[in-house]
Amino acid sequence: MDNVKTGGFIKQLRKEKEMTQRQLADQLHITDRAVSKWERGVCAPDISLLEPLAEILEVSIVELIQGERAEAPQEPEASAKEIISYSKSEVKRKVQGVRKKYLAIAAVLLLAAALTAGVLLWRSGRLFILDKVASPDGKICATVYSKDLSNHFFPLKEGVSIITEQEDGLQWRVIYGDCTYQGLWWSPDSRKYVLALDYADENRLTLSWLDRNSSSNLNAYLSMGVEATELRKYGYSTPDGWPEIKYQFLQWGTDSASMLIYYDFEDSAGEDHTGYFWYNCETGAVKGILEVDGR
Repeated sequence: MDNVKTGGFIKQLRKEKEMTQRQLADQLHITDRAVSKWERGVCAPDISLLEPLAEILEVSIVELIQGERAEAPQEPEASAKEIISYSKSEVKRKVQGVRKKYLAIAAVLLLAAALTAGVLLWRSGRLFILDKVASPDGKICATVYSKDLSNHFFPLKEGVSIITEQEDGLQWRVIYGDCTYQGLWWSPDSRKYVLALDYADENRLTLSWLDRNSSSNLNAYLSMGVEATELRKYGYSTPDGWPEIKYQFLQWGTDSASMLIYYDFEDSAGEDHTGYFWYNCETGAVKGILEVDGR
């Protein structure tokens, strides 16, 4: 069927009957908009309306499909073939329309599901997980995030969040702003951990005691311990009275109190000093200093 040709034919027949679009539509129990679309060639009449439409306009169904009056009566077989062909094309068109409709609905649902999943992942912080470190006894897990999770809805602020969770679901949440994560190391007894953070190229170590529910600036305690050793002779003190020493955590001792620390500083004469020592977090003592450079 040629929609434009059939539409023009319907319009011609309607006017010959001196009918308005509304009058024709009322007889077919449809809207005048549908008739207008037919006559403009936008779409074709539904197959279920062909017979009543042909009766109203006093033409055959085949003539409606062909969009013109037949010069001579067609053979029944030819008419049947024409109607069957039109029926097949209409069924195909409807199936395609339904398929497109459901594909569009499915696409919208998939998009909505993806957006919902994205929002839930964002709010949960899972998109920002940097590290997961389980305690040696396996009873506690520390999860490190690259965002400030103090806002439970949409974390946007940069920072580091540490959430430690026990087997019973009990959690601790600690937020560190304006820094980047370097590493986390559990003590062998699973009671504490050392956290390394970078603040504008300055490495800071934090010692967190879970059984005491407290955290301390390990750099400050290391410097106090160093002050009581022979390293003090190099005169590295800064105007504020504290040595400007860079520290890196290397490993825990088997006693869960001592830790191996790497140090690096420049003395008052401009000479570099690097090396290692053992620090005891229970007593605050620095022992076993081994200088690698600048002796």
